[in-house]
Amino acid sequence: MQDVVVLLEELQILAIEEPRTIVGRLTFGLDKEEIQLQIDKIKQTLPSEIKGAAQNMRQSEEIKRTAQETAEQIIDSAKREAARLLDAANEQSSQILETAKIQQERLVSENEVFRLAKDQAEGLRNEAERTAAQIRRGADQYAADLLARLESNVERIASSVRASQAELGAMESSAPVSIQNRPAERIRV
Repeated sequence: MQDVVVLLEELQILAIEEPRTIVGRLTFGLDKEEIQLQIDKIKQTLPSEIKGAAQNMRQSEEIKRTAQETAEQIIDSAKREAARLLDAANEQSSQILETAKIQQERLVSENEVFRLAKDQAEGLRNEAERTAAQIRRGADQYAADLLARLESNVERIASSVRASQAELGAMESSAPVSIQNRPAERIRV
């Protein structure tokens, strides 16, 4: 880390303290190659933890984006499946009601038979409504489970990002001396 401070001081001299020199009729400007060389040296001397933290941040963002896309696909799939199950339940309910109605019409001739048919049709209708309600609850539970897993994944990713930030903050706070607290040293390369 000390090397980075020295290189930054050299870069400060090149870019700020001595950016141009006038000798007679000749004017010399910034030495772009030297500045680029100093920047490359700084990049090479950065601790691997800082480079790793930056890479971790990029990976975390990619994981988060992928998880979000996956979650959206899962939610869309769950909605389609819930709609399909609900349609199937409604169709089954309609078929059961239609069957009950047909049976009821056949048994109209006698009161006792009519009453039995009516009771049976009511039972079938109630069973169809219970089945439809169970299917709806199942679809709702399926969607809730998917959302809970998505929330867990997002929290895990957020935790990883916070840990990387904390690690980066710890490295910054343990730096030996900042450039602002030291007198400028002129070092020529």
